[in-house]
Amino acid sequence: MKKYINQLSLRLIILSVMIMAISSCKKTEDAPDEPARIFKPSDVKITTAEVSAKLTWTAPLLSTGKILKYNIDFSTDSLFSTIKYTATSDTTGVSVTEDNLGVRIRYYARIKAIATETQPESKYIRSSAFQLSGIQLFLAVRDNEVKENGVTLRFTPTTDLNSIVLTPATGAATTVTLSAADALSGSKTITGLVGGMKYSAELFQGTKSKGLTTFTTLTATTYTTRLNPGDDLAAAITAAANGAVIGLNPGTYTLIATSFITQKAITIKSTSGNPTDTKVNYKEFDLEGTGAGLTLSGIEFDGTAGASLYFLNLIGSQANNASAATFTNIVVDNCIAHGSTTAFLRGDRGAAARDFKISGITVNNSIVYDMGANGSSAYYMFHLTKLQFNTLNVSKSTFYNNGPGLVIASTTYAGDVIPSVLISYSTINGFGGNAKYALVDANANPISFVVQNSIFANTPKSGTVVASAIRATGAGSTLTISNSNYFNLNTALTGGTALTFATATLTSNQTTGLTWTAATTDFTLPVGSALRTASSTGTAIGDPRWTY
Repeated sequence: MKKYINQLSLRLIILSVMIMAISSCKKTEDAPDEPARIFKPSDVKITTAEVSAKLTWTAPLLSTGKILKYNIDFSTDSLFSTIKYTATSDTTGVSVTEDNLGVRIRYYARIKAIATETQPESKYIRSSAFQLSGIQLFLAVRDNEVKENGVTLRFTPTTDLNSIVLTPATGAATTVTLSAADALSGSKTITGLVGGMKYSAELFQGTKSKGLTTFTTLTATTYTTRLNPGDDLAAAITAAANGAVIGLNPGTYTLIATSFITQKAITIKSTSGNPTDTKVNYKEFDLEGTGAGLTLSGIEFDGTAGASLYFLNLIGSQANNASAATFTNIVVDNCIAHGSTTAFLRGDRGAAARDFKISGITVNNSIVYDMGANGSSAYYMFHLTKLQFNTLNVSKSTFYNNGPGLVIASTTYAGDVIPSVLISYSTINGFGGNAKYALVDANANPISFVVQNSIFANTPKSGTVVASAIRATGAGSTLTISNSNYFNLNTALTGGTALTFATATLTSNQTTGLTWTAATTDFTLPVGSALRTASSTGTAIGDPRWTY
């Protein structure tokens, strides 16, 4: 019995020692009386701006009555394996600028209280990630200023800007020097780039970053043939095989007769990518028969000398315009087109609805004007009635002095898909007339019609009247106008009423009047105008070319 009691006593002693040891460890680990822990700053807050950041924190618990200093380290990684900048402060805050930290770089900060005579240094408290947003002097890159092997970059004119660093997606960065004249002009044209390559560009004033933008050069074009002024463009079009790309070197070319693109899709493109130095005096481009399609790029097209009726005309064949055909896509990109008295595009010649079919029609980054005989024409700009089409997309383009309406697709038919019309970031002025519907006439056909981030103004044209803005009553139609500005839209110049938009959903639109008239040709938005930030992305509405 005595032996049993001794064993039990020993076990109780061992258990007591273990409990004391555990309690001691817990106190060492968790008790809030360790000097370095109580001496630790807390609650870091960060406020950032373009070129500066302010960090503040709460003083340690044991700081009452003490004069403290703090050490602040900045690193680009949360483990602080490399310290990029160190500062000290005798207050519970510190400010840093682009002189200390790079802009658009992710940083972390850690802060500790420096040891005093009676207190060891504290443990670190770490911040969340932050960065200086940086000044942005770069302006938006214009589509028509991005080339296959070059680009023009624009920025706010500023003295002492000295370089642009270009970094390709693959390969080494290069530095482009800016002269004093470049800095004050606010632009720099850069050549020698790689086609189809994405680049980032950073603008510098000394060693300080003053802007960052990106762009992708155009894919290099392989031309089937290249022509010079005086060469026979009509013969080249006739001889071109399906898929051919005809390159036009700068100069003026003349097509005195209608050009037939027969059962093939071809491209006609300026080699400079600049429509102001490459011009074609045309009569008419006729896309003839199944498979016919056309891409036009970087060219000015003038129909006045050729007494043009249509810019683009869809026909079944020369012998029978009405014979059925399925066309290839139409693309007009970075062009200037003017001078056809009837329509920009006629696609209604099929004998019956859906005899003519096409998938897509695209107009991008182009200017179209003086089409439609002062609004008295019977034909809309896009005269697509009876034509089965999937999409009509107009973007970053300007249309002015045209008429009598923009789009018609009014002949009732049951198509494979509901046709979609999208007008975005475009400027339309001085249009409408002949008792037509200014924006779209789909009548009882279902249609998706969307206008966004655009400006349209001034109906009707002189001496004409407008029936309304929209007619689209087909079941399943969707009509939307958003983030746009419209003004001076009336049924008549005198005694008329303001146009309404039928059942269209209107969202975030404005009716800000500008000084434009039906004769206006310069649509530059006023400096400081709210329209410069009214788009769904916070940028300007209308054709971007008019913002700077």
